[in-house]
Amino acid sequence: MLRTLTLGLAAITLAGAAAAQSSITMFGVIDHGFAWGKGSLGSNKRLGNGGYLGSRLGFRGSEDLGGGQRAVFILENGFNGNDGTMAGPAAGPTIWNRQSYVGLVGGWGELLMGRQYTPSFVVHAAYDAFGPQGVAAQQVLLGSMEVAQAANIRANNAVNYRTPANLGGFSAQVMVTDHTASPGWYHGLKAGYAQGPVSVDVALGHYNNPAIGDLNSVSVGGRYTWGPLKVFALFNKADSGRGNDTRGMQVSAGYLLGLTELKASVAESRQTSAAGASTGTTRRYGMGFVHSLSKRTSLYGQYAWLDNSNGARAALNGAPTAVNQAAQGMDLGIAHQF
Repeated sequence: MLRTLTLGLAAITLAGAAAAQSSITMFGVIDHGFAWGKGSLGSNKRLGNGGYLGSRLGFRGSEDLGGGQRAVFILENGFNGNDGTMAGPAAGPTIWNRQSYVGLVGGWGELLMGRQYTPSFVVHAAYDAFGPQGVAAQQVLLGSMEVAQAANIRANNAVNYRTPANLGGFSAQVMVTDHTASPGWYHGLKAGYAQGPVSVDVALGHYNNPAIGDLNSVSVGGRYTWGPLKVFALFNKADSGRGNDTRGMQVSAGYLLGLTELKASVAESRQTSAAGASTGTTRRYGMGFVHSLSKRTSLYGQYAWLDNSNGARAALNGAPTAVNQAAQGMDLGIAHQF
């Protein structure tokens, strides 16, 4: 579990009032492994990271303000576990490139401000048996114009409100960002229901990137649990005024067998021009496993095969492939959470 550093603030008496209790938690993930990809134009083998969980180091804090109110914050840095460099080609000098926010929490919900996950991405990540990482994951974003949006995963300068957890299984989330957020902004909302074995979420997102223009998206996810079996369904569509609209569908499942979770998925992503003509179709088949060595350490493996048609040329793990040609990829590694 996470190592928690609890800072007991000294009792300071000022006008008869004692200081509030505060805590800080340090947490993180180191994920390192072997990545392989093969396309019609070549293959690629390398030691890498993030085949299961993104490597990160972060701090999470909370201060009791009294009356059921708390102040909270998160600072989270993503890095490459294989060489210690910043994660992501666009990370640049940003230290807290995953999340960086502060806010208030109470019986009325949560109000958070800063760099945060978008409601659209939360649906994509929650309703994929593989999560958001690895060659067999996130098919609905493959080839989608959402990938080209700066806020496709996280949004800068965001104000985010989430309802409390005591609404009979119903929940809602609303996010807006400053229109000057560089290089693009996002507005979105999510509504969901979770009770017993059933969970459903719907997210609407509006993106703006000066280089691409406006983009509207709809993401719908559902999950049903039968004992050790979890079945997920995911649908996504993204429309812009400049064509290249996409539709993505995925069905995935996870089955817990002792200490090992077995996973599988099948998905398809279709892209169309402004005139409605097909400009690319990619179908993906994936399988994998996660074996728990302990509560914090896991071995994992994923394999995926892509079938490209109608002008698509999607690739896996950086291996080049020609138009309408198949591609394969695999991740094998170890992840440790602390």
